[in-house]
Amino acid sequence: MGNRESKQVKQPAAVAAAAAEPSNAPRPAPLGEWESPVSSASIAEKAVKLGGASLRSTDGSLFWLELRPSEGGRQVLVMRSPDGSIRDVTPPGSTPDAFNVRTTVYEYGGGEYCVVGETVYFTNFKDQALYAQDIGSTGASPPRIVTHGSADRGERFADASWDEGRQRLVVVSEVHKDDSGGELTPDKVLNRLMAVDVSSGDVSVLVSGASFYAYPSVSPGGKWLAWVQWDFPNMPWDHTTLFVAPLADDGTVGRPTKIAGEGSSVQQPVWSSDSSYLYFVDDKSGWWNLYRCRTPVATGTAGWTSAGADAEPVSPMEAEWGFPAWNLDRRSYQILDDGSVLAVFTDPRVAGQTLALLQPPTDSGGAWRLSRINAGMTSYGGAPAVRQAGGGASVTVAAVAASFTRGSAVVQLTATSLDALAAATEADWVVVKSASAMQIPEGYISVPEQVEFPTTFNGEPTTAHMLYYPPTNKDFTYPSDTLPPLLVKSHGGPTASAYTALSPSLQYWTSRGFALADVDYGGSTGYGTAYRNRLNGNWGEVDVQDCAAAAEWLVASGRVDPRRICISGGSAGGYTTLACLAFRKTFSAGASLYGVADPKMLAEDTHKFESRYMDKMIGPLPDAASVYEARSPLKHADQFSSPVIFFQGDQDKVVPPEQAVSMYNAIKAAGLPTALVMFPGEQHGFRQAKSIRTALEGEFFFYGKVLGFKAAMSEDLPKIEIDNLPTSQPPPSQQQ
Repeated sequence: MGNRESKQVKQPAAVAAAAAEPSNAPRPAPLGEWESPVSSASIAEKAVKLGGASLRSTDGSLFWLELRPSEGGRQVLVMRSPDGSIRDVTPPGSTPDAFNVRTTVYEYGGGEYCVVGETVYFTNFKDQALYAQDIGSTGASPPRIVTHGSADRGERFADASWDEGRQRLVVVSEVHKDDSGGELTPDKVLNRLMAVDVSSGDVSVLVSGASFYAYPSVSPGGKWLAWVQWDFPNMPWDHTTLFVAPLADDGTVGRPTKIAGEGSSVQQPVWSSDSSYLYFVDDKSGWWNLYRCRTPVATGTAGWTSAGADAEPVSPMEAEWGFPAWNLDRRSYQILDDGSVLAVFTDPRVAGQTLALLQPPTDSGGAWRLSRINAGMTSYGGAPAVRQAGGGASVTVAAVAASFTRGSAVVQLTATSLDALAAATEADWVVVKSASAMQIPEGYISVPEQVEFPTTFNGEPTTAHMLYYPPTNKDFTYPSDTLPPLLVKSHGGPTASAYTALSPSLQYWTSRGFALADVDYGGSTGYGTAYRNRLNGNWGEVDVQDCAAAAEWLVASGRVDPRRICISGGSAGGYTTLACLAFRKTFSAGASLYGVADPKMLAEDTHKFESRYMDKMIGPLPDAASVYEARSPLKHADQFSSPVIFFQGDQDKVVPPEQAVSMYNAIKAAGLPTALVMFPGEQHGFRQAKSIRTALEGEFFFYGKVLGFKAAMSEDLPKIEIDNLPTSQPPPSQQQ
């Protein structure tokens, strides 16, 4: 990649052709007068969030999850039968007592359900117990509880692997109560691998002793158990270890062997269908790549080769086959019957994710054949689900996918062979379910540029990355002497990455006249381990530098108005937003959504999974107390010179609401325009339609009030009271 490279993301032929057709010329209009078909109601109320696609091996039934803001943010399991009919598996309901397929292990969840033959097992949000439903041709049975008494001990379950021979689930368990029923402090919360007998509901310990566990995987035939574990202060993208242990006839776990993970991040163990190979992803090369090692079935030995000495890279490349495991059971690849690999990976030279088929060599010592599948997608919700039939002659693939011009959808294709799958095109995919009933007209879709821009790291020149979205509305343009305002988005994590699909929430801004920069600051995923590790010890510095540098590069290139630069982010991105406003003068206003105001408060008061995260990002306490002080926006509220609004859920256990309240009070005391919107019942991230709408419209409304352009909240949404707002403001023309 060349420095300061800018590439337009390729549009589908239909979009390009439509853009070439003559149309009415857009009329000049100032910010605040661009009318847009992208409304908050269409984003929140007419849409669902899709995920968790899987195919049942017996008949090809397709399952997926829908998070429904219109039903209070609950998550529902949906099934498409072989005859094409679609129905909910989860019983209907919109009250807090309604069934909700969602686990809160590690608070972020993941791995909520598991389909085994004619039965689905799932974790219910309210009590975090495991339930079962039988799924027949005419519908699903009422849920029945499997783990009686688990709620009384505060036990949660996730990431299940089916053990066929013993008729049990192997799960990640998290216990939040002591023997007397009292709540455990985060450092005492207990994580283990457990076996759940699905007939009796009995729960027994299989593996314990580590701080965290993920990816339990029982081998075909039930002879071995593989899993990943890690200890404080590491996060799963730092240092993890892959173990394998034999399973006795009674299901107990024998002595484990370490397969991989000497100072690297290992994830996603997957067995080949004949148990000859164990595949996994490891970043020991500096990139999350795919490896495999031979099992005793292949070697003919009695035991395993220790420490992965037999592991071989499958297709080494400077691309990411893994991702930061904030959620359990997140996978990037599937192993097919012949040993081929269907995978999703991120190549930093290409905007978005790539779907590929990797076929094994025909001769010993030969190279694997990589075919990039032209699916027309740039974002996938993990590895596609796969079902092979007819001895592998037919292969069905299903995924949750999207592109920069097409919204998220459950899609499916059936190919007659693997070669046909490798040659599949966008036209071969069938849309089963779209996330939104709203279709954004093509004249209002902003397609991003992939930009590599100059910045610094440790005082030395380097580059960082962003997706730049120009303002796009076929009906409006700016007067010739006016540049658009800019909204910088700082993503969460902070190890996440810019969103590589059509986002109605982003298009809400660009169709109203904002330019938008979705910044992959140092520390983001998708550019290798070294880039991801730039943030270690540097949170609050590298991310702030890169977000400011992105804005300054866009100003220098003549694309945006330097007097109207806003910044917004959620969670860790909220911290970056507040730090940018505290320590830089680049930004005119900002919005923090459930963001961190004081990293020391986060280090001292958060859930177990992230309770030692700050050791890596800033430093261990108390030794690094002065560093925490220096990087705390809350401790430097007197350095803010720009208005800021806060949106927060009152049930947030990741970033407690006290952070937003304290920061809001400090900004208010400093005399700057500010507002705090607290959402009852919301946790870390907003799930209810009204909350989603209020946050989106409220941010635009706030910027309008402090920057001087026309903006108003919908009448059915709560009013936002802005403190310290001047009674008289300059007219919009003076602001532009």
